Amino acid sequence: MKINIKEKKQDRWLFFTVIFLVGFGLAVLFSASSVESLELTNGDSPFYYFLRQFLKVVPAVLLFLLMSRFNYKNFQKLKLPWILIGTSFLLLLYTKFQGCGGDACRWISIGPISFQTSDFARFSIIIFLADYIDRHYKNMDQFFTGIVFPVLVVLPIALLIMIQPDNSTTIILMGIVFSMLFIGGAKLMQFFTTILLGASSMLIFIINQKSYVLKRILSFIDPTSSEAIGYQSTQSLLALQQGGFLGRGWGDSVQKHQYLPEPHTDFIFAVIGEELGFLAGIIVMLAYIIIFYRIIKIAKNSNDIFGIILSIGFGLSITYYAFVNIGVVIGVIPVTGVTLPFISYGGSSLITNLLMVGILLNISRAQRKLRVRKWRLRVN
Repeated sequence: MKINIKEKKQDRWLFFTVIFLVGFGLAVLFSASSVESLELTNGDSPFYYFLRQFLKVVPAVLLFLLMSRFNYKNFQKLKLPWILIGTSFLLLLYTKFQGCGGDACRWISIGPISFQTSDFARFSIIIFLADYIDRHYKNMDQFFTGIVFPVLVVLPIALLIMIQPDNSTTIILMGIVFSMLFIGGAKLMQFFTTILLGASSMLIFIINQKSYVLKRILSFIDPTSSEAIGYQSTQSLLALQQGGFLGRGWGDSVQKHQYLPEPHTDFIFAVIGEELGFLAGIIVMLAYIIIFYRIIKIAKNSNDIFGIILSIGFGLSITYYAFVNIGVVIGVIPVTGVTLPFISYGGSSLITNLLMVGILLNISRAQRKLRVRKWRLRVN
């Protein structure tokens, strides 16, 4: 059957909201990282982290613009989903056994270029699941096809990320996986049974292997129970309290002066709240809500199954990270070590997120005129 494709303009709301967050993020990053930059350079320059991030923004934006013109259906035509999955597994395997310790086991360095392998894995899994659901949507209500097989493919990658160790990314990644499978047609009872068993097993493994995870949970319940573990949350809330409604002023954060850990990555939202106030924090959260809303609109306006599921997967990836990070900062989620999309320092995260948005803009251009299938009601 010939598919009638009506090309439309790219989603401008999505485009300009993301550009705003990237530009705003650079300004906030300079302020949040200036003290640590001075310490790292022995007082020579407050621009160390800012310049490194800026050098990553340029290729990230170019890739973003390029992918907005790249036909997303080529991922299927070129048989890329399985290639990406296999490459992700090999990169994670190499990352673990390259000879490293601590957080260094999350990165691969090739000359001056370094990237976090879990970001590439997150992108690859979403591409794979969208392609898989597109090819098997008629049988997604079957337990093996809808749950067992795709989870078995993803599980080795999730386990490699967990033992890096990166428990936070693993949990969010599996949340994205199960959300996509449910929207793709997995039965509700099978869905919840698998989640319950998987989450229980993962929680038992994490607690047995990493006692600090249990301490973080206990410190979240009672921040005064462990001064060392609860210190980050306490300082973050103090920064927000000092900021008030309009903030202390850009560059005038007190907490970034060695009080707030990771002010340019995990807790950059606390610096936003302290310097620019509650109002700026609300604007940032509103920006993420707009991004998710526009992504849902893109999914609802496309009758191409691959495009629908791909949109949902990318949308969940960006918003899960955003609101988990903000939830940690405001004290409603235990400390996890998740960055804020488009704003926190980190090149691989920025490139991955802009890559996703570029593909989303391409999906927004091609609105396919096909009959809406029943399972698409889950998107609504």
